[in-house]
Amino acid sequence: MTSQQGTNRRDAGTLPLSGVRVIDLTWHAAGPFGTRRLADYGADVIKIERPETGDPARDMPPFYKDEPGLERSGLFLYTNLGKRSMTLNLKSERGRQIVLDLVKDADVLVESFSPRVMPSLGLDYETLSGVNPRLLMTSISNYGQTGPYRDWKATDITSYAMGGAMINTGHPEREPLHFGGHVAAFQVGAMAAAATSMHLLGVEASGEGDHLDVGALPVWMGAIDRRQSYLMGYQYGGGNSTRPYPAGALGSGTWICQDGYFMTTAGPAMFPRMMQMVGMGDLLETPEWSTPLARSAPERLDESLAVIVPWMLERTKKEIRAECQKYGVLGGPINSFDDLYNDEHLQHREFFQEIDHPTTGPIPYPGYHVKMHFVDGGELPARKRAPLLGEHTDEILRDVLGCDDAEIASLRAEGVV
Repeated sequence: MTSQQGTNRRDAGTLPLSGVRVIDLTWHAAGPFGTRRLADYGADVIKIERPETGDPARDMPPFYKDEPGLERSGLFLYTNLGKRSMTLNLKSERGRQIVLDLVKDADVLVESFSPRVMPSLGLDYETLSGVNPRLLMTSISNYGQTGPYRDWKATDITSYAMGGAMINTGHPEREPLHFGGHVAAFQVGAMAAAATSMHLLGVEASGEGDHLDVGALPVWMGAIDRRQSYLMGYQYGGGNSTRPYPAGALGSGTWICQDGYFMTTAGPAMFPRMMQMVGMGDLLETPEWSTPLARSAPERLDESLAVIVPWMLERTKKEIRAECQKYGVLGGPINSFDDLYNDEHLQHREFFQEIDHPTTGPIPYPGYHVKMHFVDGGELPARKRAPLLGEHTDEILRDVLGCDDAEIASLRAEGVV
C-alpha cells in the first residue's frame, strides 16, 4: 500500500507500510509517538528538527543515568525509534523550499504545531497539496484546526482534564488526579497513527490526498477510557459519576500484600467467589450475606475488610494471583517495572528488545505492539535506534533531494540545516 511515488521505492520488505515516506514535523510526545508507530510498520520517517537544539523532547526527562543531554532523553529515544533525523530551519526561505521538495515524493506529512504555524510558514495544506495532490497531511493540535479553542495552549494534564475521565480518578474527598506519564499524549498519537494508516487506503483508492484534523480534546471525548460510558450515563440519567474509594465495593480495591499491591474487582454479585477464596464461604448461608441485596448493606464492607486485609498481607502477588485464578476472582498484581521486565509471559513472547545507541549502549526497550505473522515465516526486522540530532541531514539532501557537496556546504553556511 503506497502512493505512486512510494511504489517506485518499494523493496522486498514485508512490513505493511514499506515504501511509504513520511515527513515528520512533530515534537514533544503525541506526534512523535504517532509517527514512531508508522515507522514500526515500515514507513520511512524523516524527522525534521531545529538546528542545534532539535525536538524539545530531547531536553525532557527521564535521562539515561540521570545525566541530561540531547541524546539521553528516554522519552525521545522511545518515541523516535526507526526514524531518520534531518535538521532544518523552517523559517528560512531555503528551508521552506526543502520541505516542499521533500513533499513532492512523500506520501504523508504529519505536523503538531499550533494551527496558525503551518500557514504562517507558507506550508498550509493548500500549498502542500499543490505540490503533491496525493499527499495525506495529518495535523495534531490541542483542540483541532477550527473552533473557539483552536489557538489555546494545553499540556498533557489539561488535555486529560478537559476531555478525559479525570473527574473520576483520585480519592473522592480530594482533588481529581491525573494519570502518570504521558497517557493523554500517547493516546492522541496512537489515534493519529491509526487514522493516517487507514486513510492511506482512501488515498490509494481515490488518487486524491486529504487533510486529517486530529485534536487532543476530541480524541479524549471519544476515548474508551470510561469517558464514553460516563457521557452516556449522563445523557440517560443526568447525573455525574463519582470517584469511589480504593476499596469502595465488596471485594474491590487495591490491597497491600507482602511484596507490593494487588487489585481485585468483585462487587455484591461476584463477591461469593472472593468469600470462598479468603475462607469466608460459610457466611454465604447467613441472611446477612446470602443475597446481593443483603451484601450491599454498608456494614458488610467493614466486616469484609477485617478478613480480606490480613489475608492479603500474608501473601505475595504471585500467590494471590494463583488463588484468584483458582476461584475465578477478577484481579491482578500491580506490577513494578522490574516485575514487567521479568514477567514470564512477556519474556516468552520476547516483547522487550535490546537496541544499541551510541550514547546509552545496548538497553532494553518495549517492543512492537502487535505480532505479525508472514506467509514466508519471516520475523519482524530488528528495530532501528532513535537518530542522533541531524544524523541523516547530508544523506537526505544528497540521496532524496539530489544536492551535491557544494550545495550542502552552502546550506550549512547559511544556517538552513
